[in-house]
Amino acid sequence: MKAHLFIIMAFLPCGLSLNMFHQVQEGHVGVYFRGGRLLDTVVGPGIHLHLPYITEMVDVNVRLQTDIIPNVPCGTKDGILSQFERVEVVNTLSQAQAHTVVKAYGVDYDRVWIHDKVHHEINQFCSNKTLREVYVDDFASLDELLKLALQKDLDAHVNGVSIMAVRMTKPTVPASIRGNYEAMEEQRTAALVAQRTHEVVEQELETERAKTVSAANRRAEEIHIQTETEAQQKRTQAETKAYEDKLAAESKRYAVEQEATANEALLTDAYLRLQETRVWEQNTKAYFGESIPRLMIDAVQPVDPASVRVTV
Repeated sequence: MKAHLFIIMAFLPCGLSLNMFHQVQEGHVGVYFRGGRLLDTVVGPGIHLHLPYITEMVDVNVRLQTDIIPNVPCGTKDGILSQFERVEVVNTLSQAQAHTVVKAYGVDYDRVWIHDKVHHEINQFCSNKTLREVYVDDFASLDELLKLALQKDLDAHVNGVSIMAVRMTKPTVPASIRGNYEAMEEQRTAALVAQRTHEVVEQELETERAKTVSAANRRAEEIHIQTETEAQQKRTQAETKAYEDKLAAESKRYAVEQEATANEALLTDAYLRLQETRVWEQNTKAYFGESIPRLMIDAVQPVDPASVRVTV
């Protein structure tokens, strides 16, 4: 094809041949229309050739782009009409799907699937909400809800377009109503600040309580350990005393047994006769003389010496 173009350029006027060149910027792709029909050719950034007045080249952005939708009306269920002055939708088109999307929905595909859909989704949202819900209660979540709704429809019908973020201004309302809601918002902010302050104070008190409980638990544990230690010491002392008493009793019993055994070993016939003799010697009194005819024992009765019997 390029060879044919160069041949044609040789026979065209200089000004016309220069119009055959066109440039595709970085972050874009070029698609071609001929006689209103989209050609299959897709070119990337750079300088390219086409037939002027016969073939039209269109740049298609495949970078991040922001679609701005102004003055989106919002009619709430309580009959108050407001509008969002500016809704911004950050989106991107996949380079691989650029030709398919343009062929199905045209170069202005975002007009159908982003601009018009934003109007539709906000109308659906507002028609089920009161002005207070739109302006105060649910406004913080509206951008995320809108992003999810747009992406859901794109995934179902347009493969290759991704919604990255949605930003929107606060809806405009009549001045008389706006003053009331601004006052309510100030009160809500003050309430949030007071709540947060209360939470901080509660957290500090809880921390102090936790410290106090922890210190009390540590002290109780120390007292418990000390009490257990003292009790263990007393038990040990009692066990030691009982053991010592037992040893003393055993030692005494052993000494008595040994003494009894020794005594038993001494009770022989010879030993008994010896003891009998010693007792007789210690307790018997004998009187001798020329005028005493008989032996007297204890000076009580006359006793015949032959009949004296000593018993121990």
